[in-house]
Amino acid sequence: APAPIRLDPAPVIEAQRRVGAEGIVRGWAAGYGQGSPWQDLCILMGTEQAILSAIDDPTFTHHALGALLEKRLRYVELLEGVPLDLVEAGGGAASNTVISPRLFREFVLPYDVVQTEALHAAGMRVVYHLCGGLMHMLEMVAEMGADGLETMTPPGMGGDCDLAEAERRVGRRLFFVGGFDQSTGLERGTPEVVREQVFALHAACPEGGYVCSPSDHFFHGDPENLAAFVAAARECVYA
Repeated sequence: APAPIRLDPAPVIEAQRRVGAEGIVRGWAAGYGQGSPWQDLCILMGTEQAILSAIDDPTFTHHALGALLEKRLRYVELLEGVPLDLVEAGGGAASNTVISPRLFREFVLPYDVVQTEALHAAGMRVVYHLCGGLMHMLEMVAEMGADGLETMTPPGMGGDCDLAEAERRVGRRLFFVGGFDQSTGLERGTPEVVREQVFALHAACPEGGYVCSPSDHFFHGDPENLAAFVAAARECVYA
């Protein structure tokens, strides 16, 4: 598919008008996957084939990732002046439940460093998306220059996040989004369980830099639990 040659910022401007200072208007670095060349490659080839290609034919894999990056950079140039609060990069195929830190360092980090620098040059803040395991990638996400990291998925949702440890290791370099276990909270919990989870997450990041959010999609949830989530999150503010 060809790279876009223009963007219409009107929907983003309207979203900012409606949300104002009460929320965050997000976009993403458009491609075939979520937000990075590696994710694009996994969508185009299939994740298993992309991993095998990285191991068996690294020259081809780097060539493909470079071509995908160039297409993304043409899109990023068009973002300048678009009033987004955050742009999502990364993708679940780069989590440490899918690939090793060694593969991340060779086939993800170099390309995402360049994309992150381009997004910053366009005036964007970057939140890096790793749904699944991320504890083995924390320092590399900080190294690439991202501003924030999501989804901080806890073990109960298939991840490995210890938010307090993440805060200790890279909390001065990254903000965090996510961490809430929507299965034990929204879907199967009670308002009391929800409240306890929200306050524990906030306590893990006592100096700020935490955005309370479910750690992934959810498709069922007790409305009473959703209301409790919102109410508890509103109590957890930073001075």
